[in-house]
Amino acid sequence: MDTTGSMFEEITAARLRAHSIIQNRANGTEHPGTFLLVPFHDPGFGPVYEADDPNQFMEFLENLMALGGGDEPEMSLSAIQLALTHSPPLSEIFVFTDASAKDDYLFDAVKALALEKQSKITFLLTEDPSHTTRVRRKRRSKDSLSPDRFALYSSLSSLSGGMTIFTTNSDIHRVSAVVEDNIAVNKVTLLHVKSDQELMPRHSFRVDSSVKKVTIHVTGTMTECILTSPSAQTQFLLRDQGPMAEVEYFQGLYRISLSPPVQPGQWHLQAMSNDHITFNVIADSSVDFLYYFASAPNETHPGLSRVEGCPVAGAPVFLVLTVNGVTSAEQVSFDAMLLGTEGQSLHQVKLDRSSSGSFSTLEELVGFVDSVPAVPFYVQLRGTDVRGNKLERASTEMVLPSHIQIQTSSAPHLVPGHRTTVDFDILNHGPARLFNLTADDDCGYLLMRGPHRFHVEKQGSFHGQVYLLTPASAQAGVTVTLTLTVHAHDPPESNYAVVYLTVVPLNADASPPSCSVVRVQSDCTEICSQSSWSVSLAVSDSRSGLAALQVHKGEGVLTLFHSSPPAEHSTGEAHSSEQQHAHKNTATSRGLHHQYERHNYRARLKTEDPPLNVSKWTLDSSQPLWVTYTSTCCSDQAEVLVWNSAGNMKRCPLTSGQQRRHKDRSTESSGAGRAKLTIVSLLLVLLWPTRL
Repeated sequence: MDTTGSMFEEITAARLRAHSIIQNRANGTEHPGTFLLVPFHDPGFGPVYEADDPNQFMEFLENLMALGGGDEPEMSLSAIQLALTHSPPLSEIFVFTDASAKDDYLFDAVKALALEKQSKITFLLTEDPSHTTRVRRKRRSKDSLSPDRFALYSSLSSLSGGMTIFTTNSDIHRVSAVVEDNIAVNKVTLLHVKSDQELMPRHSFRVDSSVKKVTIHVTGTMTECILTSPSAQTQFLLRDQGPMAEVEYFQGLYRISLSPPVQPGQWHLQAMSNDHITFNVIADSSVDFLYYFASAPNETHPGLSRVEGCPVAGAPVFLVLTVNGVTSAEQVSFDAMLLGTEGQSLHQVKLDRSSSGSFSTLEELVGFVDSVPAVPFYVQLRGTDVRGNKLERASTEMVLPSHIQIQTSSAPHLVPGHRTTVDFDILNHGPARLFNLTADDDCGYLLMRGPHRFHVEKQGSFHGQVYLLTPASAQAGVTVTLTLTVHAHDPPESNYAVVYLTVVPLNADASPPSCSVVRVQSDCTEICSQSSWSVSLAVSDSRSGLAALQVHKGEGVLTLFHSSPPAEHSTGEAHSSEQQHAHKNTATSRGLHHQYERHNYRARLKTEDPPLNVSKWTLDSSQPLWVTYTSTCCSDQAEVLVWNSAGNMKRCPLTSGQQRRHKDRSTESSGAGRAKLTIVSLLLVLLWPTRL
């Protein structure tokens, strides 16, 4: 939110729109969410205002004052960078301003973050870009203004799937309805396309039975627009109101609402304009998808590995999609289509179900792209059920294929008062040429931003390093976001990498937790479903303390207890004697054990459960946490993952025939394997994640 003196109407519009959103959420079943606001002006920007309480967030907005002035550009990209680093992936960011960007050197970093997080950026600009002098803002400077000064905004909105809307002070409140339209829960995209032609190209979108409340946003100025229904009815939207749709026009934006009930099937839009226009068709539906690109497996890294940055043009790649809202029982077959920026089909991708996506309402699909298109494209999901019903969903962010790859090594830790090196490799899949590399971080730790210039031969590579100096006053636990962007010349293209670095104390804990076998009991018979086995463990961490546990493999249940198992269940020095005792007294032991579990357990975990936070249960790091894994004999192996507060992880393999002498012989990993304890947040006014 720009807070300079000319922004009174825009700030008022944001307040009113935020109040409307909060009221609608309060009256419905949706969670109010977490609210985020980032003000900016010149020369300052920030801080980030974040609140879970809607009333507190409204207080933040009420305290915003439109004051001051100065030169026309503002620190807008710095504020967007702050918003991106503090928001979760798939957020919607809305920027209210009437000025261009003063900090245009941050464009590469903001672009990389937006693409990495698949976050949309929409600009609401109360300024006519054709004006070349500044009158309304009453700036001290009377220098002429460039007519393309908002080109960076248009580029960011286009590649991220947002919009750039040029409107007026009198229309800004009504135009801000796009914020409320886009942040609703279960909001999906049916079509997102940019048209640069003066003719009337035909754009299509499909409505299925799960789709409700279809809204079409069109930015720019149209001279004609025709809507055609699946039954071939037409409506000239700029001339008629109803029966198929109602049109609201504000300066810079058309808001078209299809009349309910919306007819299922293929709809068509045709428009004519003297300039660029963008179509964005959104709807309410529980069916949506996420995707990413992955590289093929190799001997060093088995399994699919997510591609850093943009995929390589002309190279093979895997497309991995997760579909939400459709179960395998519904028997829907899927494929994907790679669409050009004007909606044209570029490449069809056959999708197969992954073995890891067979539960709940999530479907994981994998497809092979034999050659990535050399032009920018979007991803479209298409599905057909056994009755022939079809559905389509579209991504909004643009995929920008490149003949350049940038790869980073594993992220090192940052230590206060010390210098850290981050290694990277540039792979050139194009002709021999000159490259520039620029780097940026959100905390100012980089010793040299660049650009760094170097030459790379055809099919050659370049190894380089960037350096960060962490201040001695840096707080442990802070995450620093490092972006690297490489540009090539002749032909011009680029790619990026985003690295997340964590500040750790000088004497950081690098040791994993410990898991020691206390008791093993097994009464497995030939009928595996009628018998069971169990292993009791003492899990501890003497330095940082335990943080989380998860059952990674196995079909049994992990039970967490308040205290150690009773003496009858403890293991003596000779495990064999314990095993004999267990077999002789199975019924008695099992009865005591069940009685103990019934009165003493804290929680139970299964394989599909997320990591369980146990930090509050183990405040005294000298005391272990007692757990027991129990399973039928049909599943004779399991694995429990244990994390400490420093992020170090221990893998604890369990078997039905485990011996006590095997205790603590489990694999380890450092903080790079840290559990991600999911925090769900919704962001209002400036950003709000609405996709899956």
